[in-house]
Amino acid sequence: MIDLTPPEGVYRQPTVFPAGETDRSGRVRADAILSRLQHAAEAHHTLLGMDRDAAVAHGCFWAVVRTELHMDMPLPAGKELWLDTWAGRRGHGLFWRHYRLLSLTGEVLLRAVSVWVLMELESRMLGKNHAWCDDFPRADVPGALPETLRGLPFPKELPAAGCRTVTEAESDINGHLNNALYIPWGEALLPEDYAEGHRMRALWIEYRKELPKGQNVELYSRLENDILYVRGLADGHESFCMRLEYDSI
Repeated sequence: MIDLTPPEGVYRQPTVFPAGETDRSGRVRADAILSRLQHAAEAHHTLLGMDRDAAVAHGCFWAVVRTELHMDMPLPAGKELWLDTWAGRRGHGLFWRHYRLLSLTGEVLLRAVSVWVLMELESRMLGKNHAWCDDFPRADVPGALPETLRGLPFPKELPAAGCRTVTEAESDINGHLNNALYIPWGEALLPEDYAEGHRMRALWIEYRKELPKGQNVELYSRLENDILYVRGLADGHESFCMRLEYDSI
């Protein structure tokens, strides 16, 4: 159990995952979780006056380049939870942001951390104008995932697993594949019998190159020791790496 009062600098909102955000086995879908975390981050940015409109006024937009998530306990569908998010350290144009989902009695059910950057609207390159958000407040919360750029073990070679094309329905406000929807792309590669008997316990995604609407993507994957490795290539360049870890149920 933890103190039920959110620490200073932590933005908290109540949240519920309805039945429509669960899979066939009644488990809350990972893409629904990631989408909810992203919306909470955007709400916190708005509260701080550092949202999309503020970024556009400075010729840039917010983008996520990495996400790591650990499920400490299965998430209950249909029950009210607390969703916390807060800013962590920043440096060299990188902004770490943390998340956690808690029961109303204070049990931590999920922890996550993402790395955000500012991208220039015109060039789609990493932005250099960060002065307008120098006062971004940060918090230090015990138990948060490490703020690191260290990668996780990942195979150098993966067998081909098919192709996908980014649809309009999958595109976000910036015109590229929504960050949460990389997960269904990966999970669609799981053998059906395996997917039925396992639940995701952790994920790690590195977004290396944005995927615009209409982009064709070659997928490569392998399921090994309860870890699904997925790599996406667009126009011969690596666009993302994803590692999904599972537990049997």
